Amino acid sequence: MAKQANQIIGAFTLRNEGDGCLTSKYHHGDSVDGPFTESCKLITPLVLTDVFIGTYRTIWLEDANHAVAQLIIRRNPINGSIFQLSWLDENSNSIFEGTAMIFDNILVGAYWNDH
Repeated sequence: MAKQANQIIGAFTLRNEGDGCLTSKYHHGDSVDGPFTESCKLITPLVLTDVFIGTYRTIWLEDANHAVAQLIIRRNPINGSIFQLSWLDENSNSIFEGTAMIFDNILVGAYWNDH
């Protein structure tokens, strides 16, 4: 089945390690492989009192592939309990968009590509 714009393609968890680092597990919904891992390092905190909000340098690993990108996490302006995530390539082009919520101190969400 071909993916449509904004169709969810996977799910993730992001755990704050307390030192500007996030660790993640994610899974592509159409893959029998995985789960895979992602590691993020905070570059720019956007809200000092919020452990997830900010801009991160991130790398994710798959069986025969890896990718380095920028991850921006911010709160939804209408519902502060919901987070908006954007993964961007080195040219600031969108790779994935996502949405998440906190459950047991872990950010849990889904992602899609918007192109």
